Amino acid sequence: MILKMPAIWSLSIEDNLEPKLDWLQQRLNLDDEALHKMIRKMPGLLGLNVDTNIEPKLSWLEQRFDLDDAELRRMVLRMPSLLGCNVANNIEPKLDWFLQRLQLDDATLIKIIQSFPPLLSNNVDTNLEPKFNFFVEALGSETEALALVQQYPAVFGNSIEKRLKPRLEQARDAGIVIDTGCLSRMAKLTNDRWSTSLGYQTKRIKRIA
Repeated sequence: MILKMPAIWSLSIEDNLEPKLDWLQQRLNLDDEALHKMIRKMPGLLGLNVDTNIEPKLSWLEQRFDLDDAELRRMVLRMPSLLGCNVANNIEPKLDWFLQRLQLDDATLIKIIQSFPPLLSNNVDTNLEPKFNFFVEALGSETEALALVQQYPAVFGNSIEKRLKPRLEQARDAGIVIDTGCLSRMAKLTNDRWSTSLGYQTKRIKRIA
């Protein structure tokens, strides 16, 4: 943690760190284990000001994504780095991209972000847009690609080069129909389960043929 945030050495324990940890624990209703896990994931939280950064960000998240206390807690625990993101320059442009490029209404956007907060950590130009274009190409239909990402937004969390593209080539070589179900399996299955699924689908195609 110190290697990630060496500036922690300059922070007063009594005047800065302890009051901030107490505030986070009370504001998000965290037990000690959850608090420690969150700080380990993002030590930079300890360098943020409560009044000018953390509390305004939490309030914005609550309002923008219609979160109750428990939902806010889950979102922050899953992705504490959100508290270090600039709303105007980072988060809102991504939300605009989701609304426009994925043709979402606001209610669907909120549902997607609540289900998979790490989407907000992805860069539009180097991650989200290339992956969506990959899904369009793989499915041969933007409509189907839109259905895929709306139903299973976690597909954006997979690497094109390390997972999606190699598995797409394997599926095509096996003669498997590339549809939204196939792509969702490519994204979410472990290597062992993908191999099992691929083998099963291959045998099934051979029996039909």
